[in-house]
Amino acid sequence: MGQAQSPGEMFLNLFRIPELRKKAIFTLVVLAVFRLGTNIPVPGIDTLAFAEEFRKQQEGSWVFSFLGVYNALSAGNLMDFTIFSLGIMPYISAEIIFQLLTKVVPKLEEIQKEGQGGQRKIRLYARFATIPICILQAFFVIKLMTSNPTLAHTIVFRDQTMFTILAILTMMTGTYFLMWLGDQITEKGLGNGISLLIMAGIVAAIPNAVIGLIQPMFDPKTEPVAALDSFLSLVTLFAMFVVITVGIVIITLGRREIVIQHAKHVRGPKTVGGQRQTFPLRIDQAGVIPIIFASALLTLPMILFGLLSQTGSGFLSTLMTDLQHEFNRQSFLYTACYIGMIFFFTYFWTQLQFNPIELAKNFKEWGAFIPGVRPGKDTVTYLSQILRRMTLAGATFLSLVAVVPVMLPVAMTFIFGQSDALGSNQTFFRFMGGTGLLIVVHVALDLVQKVEVQLIQRNYEGFAGNLGARKR
Repeated sequence: MGQAQSPGEMFLNLFRIPELRKKAIFTLVVLAVFRLGTNIPVPGIDTLAFAEEFRKQQEGSWVFSFLGVYNALSAGNLMDFTIFSLGIMPYISAEIIFQLLTKVVPKLEEIQKEGQGGQRKIRLYARFATIPICILQAFFVIKLMTSNPTLAHTIVFRDQTMFTILAILTMMTGTYFLMWLGDQITEKGLGNGISLLIMAGIVAAIPNAVIGLIQPMFDPKTEPVAALDSFLSLVTLFAMFVVITVGIVIITLGRREIVIQHAKHVRGPKTVGGQRQTFPLRIDQAGVIPIIFASALLTLPMILFGLLSQTGSGFLSTLMTDLQHEFNRQSFLYTACYIGMIFFFTYFWTQLQFNPIELAKNFKEWGAFIPGVRPGKDTVTYLSQILRRMTLAGATFLSLVAVVPVMLPVAMTFIFGQSDALGSNQTFFRFMGGTGLLIVVHVALDLVQKVEVQLIQRNYEGFAGNLGARKR
């Protein structure tokens, strides 16, 4: 019972136990429904014509760069204009906004401290706030994607206003349906439903990308030297995926154990307390949130410069075009801003979620203290120092995860030469090597831990049942 199970044993036990098997099958069915919905187009658009025209213009387009970042975080597919195009991102945005507001609005902070009832109220507020966010994001995306005359011709509706209203309502309904699917997985399936939907959207993009990587090597028109360069590039890139995955697992599971001592109390003839316990602090307190914030904010200059370069004329248009090129994902300016924002949001989010003053106060209420550290101000100082060092390590790792996949294809192009596989799939490497891979590993680890907990609980119940039968 106390031995850790291997992944193979855990997978077999998952389908041997009827209750867990039912949950696993239910989760797979809901994910299948989600994938089916990603292929249902928004009414009023010729999906095949739109996809063909859009992909002809995607390379080097600031619009495509923005949509690529959005797709990586939302479990949607904006590039095919389906009912799930917005994905789950509007609800995630509302949740993040209310998590921030609970730290600055006293009324919301009081509601949050009410326990599960208060948390349900805040989640309800976030769901209501999802409506205006859906409307704004859908309207902006529709205008962004149909601003090109070629793409606008793929709309079969003659009335542009009617199409916009219909598309907004359809995409907003799709987002709320995804929220419902996520809730169903959380209640009746395995793992966190919202996270699993995002993970499913990321994993579903891998097969086509892998095919696009392998195809140039078997193309008869490809020269032998170019095919060898492409092969070496792909081997290096997949090795990068393995190294980054191992690093993410190590950092995600990394803990700093703080020893706390409970004070002794004399109660009648007995002395209670005095036990020593450990309080774990995660190295990666902020998770993937800093990368999400940084990626989202850095798309704003790209969008602004792109719009101004199209609407402006003369010197202004040239200036905006130059600024747009200077702010591309391989530039030093973009990389420096990206790293700076990741560090800022890592420290900011960690301070919001983990308050050393409140923790020191809780230690005092529990009758506990850190050996060698005085309660009160000294405990706050001690915890703050540890937290700053761990946050620095976590922010540095997140920066490497976010930046290395962007810079490595450029470095490999310089070493091996220009490869068709690299040229056509650089967005895939940036996305899967950084944000996407981080999300997948986080969700997978969380799912494995929850399955382990359910297996341990079941083993414990069986062990307790056997002991009861022996006593009888």
